Amino acid sequence: MSTGITGRIARTAAARPWITVTVWVLALAGAIYAAGGLGDTLTQDERMLTPVDSRTVDELDEEHRAGTGDGTVAETIVVESSSADFGHADFDAALASLADAVAGVEGVTQVTVPTAEQPFPVSQDGATALVSVQVLPDDDGAVAEDLMAATEAVRSDAAFADFTVRNIGPATGEVAFDTLAEESLIVGEAIGLGVALVILLIVFGALVAAGIPLLVAIVSIVMAVGATAIVGQAFELSFFVVNMITMMGLALGIDYSLVAVQRFREELAHGRSVMDAVAITGSTANRAVLFSGITVVISLVGLLIVPSTIMRSLGAGAILVAIMSVLAAVTLLPAVLRLLGHRVNAGRLPWAHPGTEPRRWRAIAEAVIRRPVLWAGAGLAILGLLAAPAAGMRLTFPGIEALPEDNEFRLATETLVEDFGQGQSSTLIVIEDAANADAEVAALAAAIEDDPAFAETELMWVDDIAFIDTRDTLDAADPEAEAAVDRLREEIVPEALAGTAAIAYVGGDQASSVDFSDTIRDMAPWVLLIVLGSSFVLLLVAFRSIVVPAMAIVLNLLSTAAAFGMLVAVFQWGWGASLFGFPQVDGIAPWIPLFLFAVLFGLSMDYHVFLLSRVKERFDATGDTRESIAYGLSRTGSLITGAALIMVAVFSGFALGDLAEFSQMGFGLAAAVILDATVVRSMLVPALMALLGRTNWYLPSWLQWLPHVSIEGGEAPPQGQRDEELEMARVRV
Repeated sequence: MSTGITGRIARTAAARPWITVTVWVLALAGAIYAAGGLGDTLTQDERMLTPVDSRTVDELDEEHRAGTGDGTVAETIVVESSSADFGHADFDAALASLADAVAGVEGVTQVTVPTAEQPFPVSQDGATALVSVQVLPDDDGAVAEDLMAATEAVRSDAAFADFTVRNIGPATGEVAFDTLAEESLIVGEAIGLGVALVILLIVFGALVAAGIPLLVAIVSIVMAVGATAIVGQAFELSFFVVNMITMMGLALGIDYSLVAVQRFREELAHGRSVMDAVAITGSTANRAVLFSGITVVISLVGLLIVPSTIMRSLGAGAILVAIMSVLAAVTLLPAVLRLLGHRVNAGRLPWAHPGTEPRRWRAIAEAVIRRPVLWAGAGLAILGLLAAPAAGMRLTFPGIEALPEDNEFRLATETLVEDFGQGQSSTLIVIEDAANADAEVAALAAAIEDDPAFAETELMWVDDIAFIDTRDTLDAADPEAEAAVDRLREEIVPEALAGTAAIAYVGGDQASSVDFSDTIRDMAPWVLLIVLGSSFVLLLVAFRSIVVPAMAIVLNLLSTAAAFGMLVAVFQWGWGASLFGFPQVDGIAPWIPLFLFAVLFGLSMDYHVFLLSRVKERFDATGDTRESIAYGLSRTGSLITGAALIMVAVFSGFALGDLAEFSQMGFGLAAAVILDATVVRSMLVPALMALLGRTNWYLPSWLQWLPHVSIEGGEAPPQGQRDEELEMARVRV
């Protein structure tokens, strides 16, 4: 048998295991040190990296108006009383006390409270007042945290027993969302690790073997976080990247080591020496891991071409942790297995018998192979029904209603909307070369103010550039809010400036969301081309067949569409949302579908490679397609199902967080993975392969020049065992 590069790497790593482990410990120490600076490189800004209108508006505003102010950020403190109205002594005393406490915060430059002479902003019923605070911006959010701490201290004062005090603004909002992200991360990790350990124990039936994949996953995550901190010094990264690394690190790290540990235990059970078992595992399972990792990385590369900070951050984080997972699996894991030897089965549970063929999966495989038409039809019907709702998908960022009902940021925003008529976002129109169109610009501002979607419109001039600031009155996820931006761009602005030399750009929060969605739609065909094209070529070379990659792509597209349909049904339509504790929103976050497609295609290829590599290995040895299918599914069924359940647990943990976008991401991934491991791998793949027979391995004569690449090394079991297995197969089939 040709050991290949992974076999040689495994032998080298296992030959001097303590040196290998020491190198990894030193690398981990360096990664932990580098990770200390990660916080300074992350941002909540979701910027487009292409010249869209909203980005142009931001750049013009920064260039021409940033120097006209004092460089501070405006924050608001909402003060609401249940017993006194504005003007009452208790209300005035509360405002004065709050102002004194906030003014003492380092970084606060100005505090303005309503007075009898200047009562604005106070609600019409007098029960709510707004305190304006100007703060100096900082990179680490320390000023915002101190401001929130001062507000919390005031809130706990007995004099404020009848008052509600809440912060809202760009600085405190960023801290609040960071906190939600961290809480989602903690929940995801806790659920993922706990459930993963239980599933691994069931799959392996041994305590030591169950702990190894968790070790590899944790090492991969730490290394990826350190690498991300280094990359973040040169590129702007979204704060979502840490959640992405943790989620994908747990999934891939466990997935890859699961396959290798199981193969190692099989070889030990077949009578191999520890070193031989490591070498065979390296040349077979690790080769499949390397190929799967390459497939995952190539699938995720598609995200890097999308000109968006969030998409590139998610893609970069997933790619880095995928690379680290593969490196740990092919180098660190062989050294650990060599050190453990037969102790890998320590703590073995009574029912566990390493190396034996799982009879349950053999029975499932044979049942599917006996009636392939029935099972193929059932599988396709299930995926088709689940995919149907995807036709009604609407892309929009979740609005404020997606936050928990008791969230302080949500409650403060609702107060601003209900008591002061303020929307959740603002719109800015910047008009260049407007010096000779002052009347038209003034008329434009008036027309915007007359539109029911906007309020509190103000016009400001800086040289020959006009800035029209207005506040949105509609919820960000309301379909009418998107229509209002389109109306501005296509009707109101062009009509007002017709016949002038002025050039207008519409930007702001809602406009940025529209531009983001449009960019995602424009880039989707290119991402699909990269992912589908590269996957087809890789599988074509690996299995020397045009049928295998074609079937893989069609089935992966079907399972992804089914996941999209479930997303729409649960989040958009609200089917079962309350049961899962998910928010019902008006649409799916624009980045979710393209992100899910790239990630799910990579993960699906993992399972496809693990299953088909064992099928192909058996087919090359026996030439019997049906027996090879049964053998491949019986040997990988429990592993694929176990890995899928672990991924579902990890993804579900993130889905249970309080951020709607995380919930959609986690649920979509979990739904697709469980469909892929059950309907696709256990039903459709064996049924369709049984129907196709030897056609599965069809390669046109004009492609015979392709190299012979064996994912599994083709290591046969001892001859006696091989004869016994073949005899059992003939009896069964």
